[in-house]
Amino acid sequence: MELERRDRWAAIEKLIDLKRRIEALEARLGGELADWAPAVDVLDEGETYRVLLDVPGVKAEDLELQEEGRTITVAGVRHAPEGRYVVQARPGGYFRRVLTLPEPVVEGAAEATLKQGVLEIRIPKAKGRSVPVETP
Repeated sequence: MELERRDRWAAIEKLIDLKRRIEALEARLGGELADWAPAVDVLDEGETYRVLLDVPGVKAEDLELQEEGRTITVAGVRHAPEGRYVVQARPGGYFRRVLTLPEPVVEGAAEATLKQGVLEIRIPKAKGRSVPVETP
């Protein structure tokens, strides 16, 4: 019975390690080298987009947000606690997520808050401009 539990635990640890490696690969393909990639949700709320990133343990001063056109880049670092680990499943180090939104946004209007380990970014959508048609 004890051996069966250890085998299950070993399998779970391998899956966690595989997930960590996949996240690191995704982050690498997105640009710069990263140690991990936080989970992200993007919600379309009509006039705005709301982006939610899970960044528990990351301090506000360790986050950077950039916006350019329809692209939002969030980067930061989570400092791992010092000590001898018995089990380590929470990744630490540098991360970077690059998100391309489906529609243009108002540049310079993003607002971000960090609360209980969730970074929330609200970005208003750019409204189309009506162009008058002239007749010669």
